[in-house]
Amino acid sequence: MITTTTQSQKNRSWWLVLIIGILSVLCGLWVFRHPVESYFALSVYFSLIFMMYGLSEIIHAFADRSRQNWGWGLGIGVLNFVIGFLLLINIAWAVSMLPYIVGFILMFTGINFIGQASSMQTYKIPGWGWLLTGGVLTLLFAFLIIFHPIFGVFDIIVWTGLSFVFGGISTIFYAFILKK
Repeated sequence: MITTTTQSQKNRSWWLVLIIGILSVLCGLWVFRHPVESYFALSVYFSLIFMMYGLSEIIHAFADRSRQNWGWGLGIGVLNFVIGFLLLINIAWAVSMLPYIVGFILMFTGINFIGQASSMQTYKIPGWGWLLTGGVLTLLFAFLIIFHPIFGVFDIIVWTGLSFVFGGISTIFYAFILKK
């Protein structure tokens, strides 16, 4: 028996993506409001956000296995979840490596957004430009974090906060696109 799935059945986990986007924006705003405390607390927040984002990507990948290249989403989800877990269990290491860990995770996230936008454009799904813009901005901030962490804690916090805000906004747009 052949069953067909509707678009709404494929995207029934859109709300998980929305929650991650909202949490990312809130985390970015918190970073700006408490710059001194945030550097040390970022390792805990990053680990939780990355674990949740990873779990969301894993669930989304398994829910939509008919999508071409669904394995990339699964791989990014597993990577985010594992790094988040490692950050949570070793805070001292996470604080010293924070700019590099955050930068590389955001780099992979930006690349994922750009890939998703490309797929959406191929299938003529509206809203792909927002996702592409968010992916490019997330990638830009990721490179700034990776290659210029020496500017100090303040710059790391600013770039990290901006990355969370732009990445979160892109994720929110993506969630509403998935809902349709």
